[in-house]
Amino acid sequence: MNINLNLGVISIIWLLLLSGFTYWFFLRIKNLLKDSKEGDFIKTFKTIEEIQNLNTKDLKDVKTEVVNLANDALKHIQKIGLVKFNPFNESGGDHSFSLVLLDGNKNGIIITSLHTRERTRLYTKIIKAGKGLVELSEEESKALIQALK
Repeated sequence: MNINLNLGVISIIWLLLLSGFTYWFFLRIKNLLKDSKEGDFIKTFKTIEEIQNLNTKDLKDVKTEVVNLANDALKHIQKIGLVKFNPFNESGGDHSFSLVLLDGNKNGIIITSLHTRERTRLYTKIIKAGKGLVELSEEESKALIQALK
């Protein structure tokens, strides 16, 4: 083929693409200004800019609130472990339990209930960073491991 013919075809395709883009851009501007009066072109764009600035400020506020909520959520109970057991093999069933309640920072408490025929006793132990401040029983350790999973 002749090089001039190739350049002509490429030029026509390029002109069609530019014409399509120009038409699309014109339609976007026309749609943007459909409610404005003649000569209010600059006023319309200033209004759009003000709205954009408000949206940017609102988005920044929303991001700050999300970060605050995420930090606050770490303080709520997020991890739970429960182990039921029978502390006295000669009588009763698995009515005793160890319950672990931890927040997002792995801080919380262990509540252990020992149930006998005569009474029920409750004990609590503090957990900091996923470890007990005092020695834990076997059941309490199992409940803590379960909560940390």
